[in-house]
Amino acid sequence: MSDDDQKIFIDEDWKARVQREKEEARKRLEAEAQAKAAAAVPADATPEAEGEVPAPPEAPQGEPGEEESYQADFDALITMLATQAMYALGFVGQQSEQVMVNLDQARFSIELLAMLREKTKGNLTPDEDAGLNEALAELHRLFVGRVRQFEMQAMQQAGIDPATLRPREDM
Repeated sequence: MSDDDQKIFIDEDWKARVQREKEEARKRLEAEAQAKAAAAVPADATPEAEGEVPAPPEAPQGEPGEEESYQADFDALITMLATQAMYALGFVGQQSEQVMVNLDQARFSIELLAMLREKTKGNLTPDEDAGLNEALAELHRLFVGRVRQFEMQAMQQAGIDPATLRPREDM
């Protein structure tokens, strides 16, 4: 078959079909939920017969003030990566006398956040963009501070007094 004989078929109604399938799936799930709810309540023990009004199905069933379930969104991802970096830097974690620091892991988490900023540039809401930039700025500041702390400690262990160091003048 030559290139002239090939026919290209473009399915332009795929969006409508996907939307229809989603609607059918939603209706099917609602019907199943109603069937389960009806099967769970005995026919002779309806709340209306006892003078009670049933709660709507979407009403929370927990204690007042109980935190709702987590929502998977961009802010949650930023918080998770920032928390990992802070844990690796020793600012978050177990309360003990010895702080565990892993600069390589911290650097990796910070670089992941920087990569996310580059890959999502122009696609974030102003709040998401501000939150990501603030998290990165704070993590960079904490990382630099922790590296300086390690450098000072290494100089002291080597017998160098950091207070007596002067910049080279021959540069």
